Amino acid sequence: MEPIVPHKKLEPGVFQGRPDIPESEKIAPPRLIRTMKSDMADAVKNQNESVVSIAIAEEKKKATARAESSTIKTQTENLSPAPKPHGRIIVVIVVLLVITALVLAYIFVLPKFSNIKLPDISIPSFPSLGKPTTGETTATTTEPIISLAPSLIPAQSEKRLNITNKTREQIFDEISDELGEGATAGLIKNIYFEESSGAEPTAISANRFFVFADISAPEILTRSLEKPFMIGFWGEENWDATPFMILKVSGYDTGFAGMLDWEKDLPRAFDLLFGTNINTELKSKIKFQDIVALERDARVVEAPSGKTISYAFANENTLVIAGSEKALEAIIPVAGKN
Repeated sequence: MEPIVPHKKLEPGVFQGRPDIPESEKIAPPRLIRTMKSDMADAVKNQNESVVSIAIAEEKKKATARAESSTIKTQTENLSPAPKPHGRIIVVIVVLLVITALVLAYIFVLPKFSNIKLPDISIPSFPSLGKPTTGETTATTTEPIISLAPSLIPAQSEKRLNITNKTREQIFDEISDELGEGATAGLIKNIYFEESSGAEPTAISANRFFVFADISAPEILTRSLEKPFMIGFWGEENWDATPFMILKVSGYDTGFAGMLDWEKDLPRAFDLLFGTNINTELKSKIKFQDIVALERDARVVEAPSGKTISYAFANENTLVIAGSEKALEAIIPVAGKN
């Protein structure tokens, strides 16, 4: 029987050998001896790892900051600056001022320029290139524009008839030809009668025309007639031309009394001047009736064919006789201004 050997008390942290190995075989492992050199190597190794880690982390942080800064700068450049409210107000004010200036110029300035008449000028003709010049300058003058003859109302066209050495039938034929040509709607054509009694032809008076045309009229009317008169055509629809006559009288009372006395012979005068054949259709049954034309008292006679003769006073001294009521109403406002 083996004696009981008490176990040696174990020391913590120290290798005591294996309990199942005899004491003779138990050999303690050698202890590692820490020296200053090994401690310094470990310290340098750990320190290098820390410095490298910190440097890498710092470089990553700087790279991230640079990327964020570049992104913010790009977004800022792409954003358009917000418009300033003061700039908009100034633009609106400038536009309003320009519009106001244009409107004022159209109202006040343009009418003045339209009334300016340019004088006739002579334009010198320059020699062609490559041709020798003789030193003489030839001047080319613009052809003068022949103005329309004076008329009691503005006319857009005219026909001048010189009664010198002509018969009344010849003059009537020329008037009839002009009437047959027609006229555009609203156009006024003046038949200007003149006579050569001197160096240049001059306009004839109303009484001279009545005598030449052998138109019989009451003495009360012929005595009140003034020199100016006008015979012409007014254009209606479908190229029709309506004849009219404008007479100036010394007063309304004598003029109106003379017209009432002339009514029985007025259709004959129209037939002579314009070839209307109204007198032939009426067969001496001439009866004028009262009408109102543009709020004025007027008189009219109508033939069976529908042709009419009407007359009214445009003002105290201006008498208008027309071949239709429409022409009468168109001429009265214009004739009343003279």
